[in-house]
Amino acid sequence: MKTSRDQVGFDFVGRQAELRMVAAALRHKPAVVFVEGEAGVGKSRLLREAAILLEDEGVGVLIGWCHPLREPLPFGPVVDALRQARSLLPQHVHLPPLTAVLSPYLPEFEDCLPVPTSLLEASDQRHSLMRAIYELLSRLGPVVLAIEDVHWADDATRELLLLLARNPPQHLRLLFTYRTQDLPQHGNVLGAPYRRPVGVGGTEAQLRPLDQEHVRELASTALGPQLAGTLTLPLLERSGGLPLVIEEDLLVLRSLLGRTAQDMTAALQEMAVPRALQESVNSRVSALPEDGAAVTQVASVLGVPVGEGLLAEMAGLSEDRAEAGLTAALRSGVLREIPGGRYGFRHVLARRAVYDRISGPRRRRLHQRAIEVLTRGRSADALVQVAYHASQLGDTAAWLRHAWEAAVHAIDVGDDGVAASLLQQLLDERTLPAERRAEAAVELSRIAARRVDPADSIERLRRLVADPQLTSAVRGEIRLGLSRSLIHQGFPEGVAEMERAAAELAPVRPDLSAVALSALCAGNFLDRRAVQDRADIAEAVRLAKDTDPVTLSTVLANKITLLTALADPEADELLETLPTQHLDLQVRRQCARALGNAASNMAWAGRTQKARALLTQARAMARETNYPQIEEHCALVQLGLDFQAGPWEQLRERAEAIAPHAAASSGLQVEPLLVLAWLDIAQGHWSRARQTITTRLLPYGYFDGVVAGRAALARIDILEGRPERAWKTVQEALVVQRRRGVWSLATSVVSTAVLAALLCGRRAEAEALADEAARELVGCDAPDAQAEVLVCRGLLAAGSDVDEGVRLLSRGRAIFLADTRNYRAARTAEQAGRCLLAAGRPAEAVGHFQDALEVFERLGATAGASHCQQALRECGQPSAPRGRRSYGSALSPREQQVAELLATGATNREIADALALSPRTAEHHVARTLKKLGVTRDGVGERLRRS
Repeated sequence: MKTSRDQVGFDFVGRQAELRMVAAALRHKPAVVFVEGEAGVGKSRLLREAAILLEDEGVGVLIGWCHPLREPLPFGPVVDALRQARSLLPQHVHLPPLTAVLSPYLPEFEDCLPVPTSLLEASDQRHSLMRAIYELLSRLGPVVLAIEDVHWADDATRELLLLLARNPPQHLRLLFTYRTQDLPQHGNVLGAPYRRPVGVGGTEAQLRPLDQEHVRELASTALGPQLAGTLTLPLLERSGGLPLVIEEDLLVLRSLLGRTAQDMTAALQEMAVPRALQESVNSRVSALPEDGAAVTQVASVLGVPVGEGLLAEMAGLSEDRAEAGLTAALRSGVLREIPGGRYGFRHVLARRAVYDRISGPRRRRLHQRAIEVLTRGRSADALVQVAYHASQLGDTAAWLRHAWEAAVHAIDVGDDGVAASLLQQLLDERTLPAERRAEAAVELSRIAARRVDPADSIERLRRLVADPQLTSAVRGEIRLGLSRSLIHQGFPEGVAEMERAAAELAPVRPDLSAVALSALCAGNFLDRRAVQDRADIAEAVRLAKDTDPVTLSTVLANKITLLTALADPEADELLETLPTQHLDLQVRRQCARALGNAASNMAWAGRTQKARALLTQARAMARETNYPQIEEHCALVQLGLDFQAGPWEQLRERAEAIAPHAAASSGLQVEPLLVLAWLDIAQGHWSRARQTITTRLLPYGYFDGVVAGRAALARIDILEGRPERAWKTVQEALVVQRRRGVWSLATSVVSTAVLAALLCGRRAEAEALADEAARELVGCDAPDAQAEVLVCRGLLAAGSDVDEGVRLLSRGRAIFLADTRNYRAARTAEQAGRCLLAAGRPAEAVGHFQDALEVFERLGATAGASHCQQALRECGQPSAPRGRRSYGSALSPREQQVAELLATGATNREIADALALSPRTAEHHVARTLKKLGVTRDGVGERLRRS
């Protein structure tokens, strides 16, 4: 949609710096821009000014709006924006089959969308629409998708925008306008904390009211400089500096041009203060012809943009009279046209100004008329509006009926945000019948359990479970939803609530009790013990006996998850019993979940080949059942496997892109955050790795993340030459490890602890720990953990018999290589070399260091490669030949490494440790690097991003 100067009205003042900043960010592809400010501060105007600049440069701009009265139509604002995009789609572009689901929503694309082949369930359709919209946007070429008033976005739209922002197509720029004070309770613009991925540009602009000089400039453009001098202060006092209010006042004052300044000042003072906006809007409404005023009043009562036909029917006007009235309202600027042939107010304040001036009897008749018109066609999308109008009439019985119908429809189409809002309103109504109250509470608990951020519902669910009038079955199901919400949000009491839910449901709903118990066993929670999980999963299986197929498959999936975490060989047999060909979609989805979880646990245990096979099967089933959460989980598992095997090319970018997208406070955060930390450790960014672990990983409180995270911290301590601190750090991991009792997933804890103990002279403790780990792993199918025990034995043996130590280390390395854990194998080779070097046998150590160096360099493990090179020099291997290549003003490979470390905030000492350099040499490299880059230490990161 081409934006013209005629559409933007008054001259643009007071926002030039913000415009330059936003336009510059939107020239970057991809980019995500946030524009925040209160109502009327000029967010929309800034967007339109930026659109003019970008469209002149060949960048398309699509604009969609969120509305306070939301309809249960998932992704409505984005769909509205895409209706403007047909001309932006290049000719002969082939759209993939999955975009066929957009046909009912985008008739403008009818000639290029594939023909739909099948109908989808509402829940499936939502995820398919997300994927289809993503694919369509990726094929539009350079384009800005701007969504206004995101504070009013429904959950479905917010989830889509979050997906686009975390992984935007290459040519897409996103811009969001919002008001902080009107955001949902969680305070997140996109529903969850957002951090721009690596390679994605953007900025954040906060618009503030205009100051006196800017108000004078704006008034001068409308009234001339002489009148502006007189009217600036009154305008500023009335408006508080809000451009929208000032412009509305100026529209009124401009109609008085020709009068004296004193007359105009008096006219301005006669407007009610501080209701300047309301009076200016209604002064234009009052100037409209009768039919124009009628159409405007109808639009204010309806509350959402609608088509001309509905406006005419509501106003009781013929087609010709409605057209004339609407044209007058548009010409006056009271209403505006919205893409898709709909009409509404420029902003909600203007709508409220008109609505408040309608007499009570007239408002009542219009609300009654709206209910009659909207219910006549029984349009599903009108149900929310019907409920709204019933509430405005004060008809509680009608509102209860219509609100329930709207909530059920919203649930059916997957719009959890609208459904939750309606259900909460229903539960606040004291006259809601007890049976309906129970249904609403149960539905709200189900929604809260699956929402991206269910914080808004948690307190309400807590109050509901305390209601003594609820039956045990209802209370138990609500508590189950509450527990899932608490766990999803990272609240530790979630586990206890789920245990209580399982107990409450056991006598009345054994199927739900079985689901709750088995979920506890599969959750890998810190406060649970493996022996307790085994007992509870057996009870869950008993409770699930003779229940429905979905419950049976859910419990089976959770049992497989538990047993693969414990490396129990029985899991392989259970995997063969999965009903992957069952006709029920939900059963097949549970099978996909079981396969994905098993792949993840086997990858941790070192059964890499089996994990990859299960991963392939899980992905296929997830796609076949339209289960994007499992596809995402599979991507996380693949991330960890790729770190171990290599190559590491673009691995960091993938992890940075995935980590924010994984559900906040969920176990899905563990894998990408660990990969980021492991990469930083391997490449010498130790400070950044420590920050990632302590601030982003450990707070989530999941067993594998806590144990592996503390092991990684201890490894950093060892690399920094602080073995006592490493020993103390790893003790915290061992306490968790022993309490939980799942040794197969503790792949690096034991060997790190043994190495720290030996460096601290705690040989007896190191031997006891190695023996303990070996005992706990008896009967476990966990090659990686077994190899770690061999590494421990090798380190212990090398103190008295270096040949035996190297032999054991080599056996462990062989297991790592067989499982394509190449990075771990290289570290073991380096350890073997160091044992030989410490024993005074440098010639024999060379081969081990060279093997490790080859892998480190191939992977990009900068720190490991530097340490191996230093060790080879200690073994008498020659350094790099003389006459090295001159890099001139460009950074040498070593200086590039230094620059990357500086960008993470590393000190000279940390750089020296990471790259195995002397402090003086590190200082020399830092000085040369800063000189070549032409920046201070604080500017290195930005300089690297621009290069």
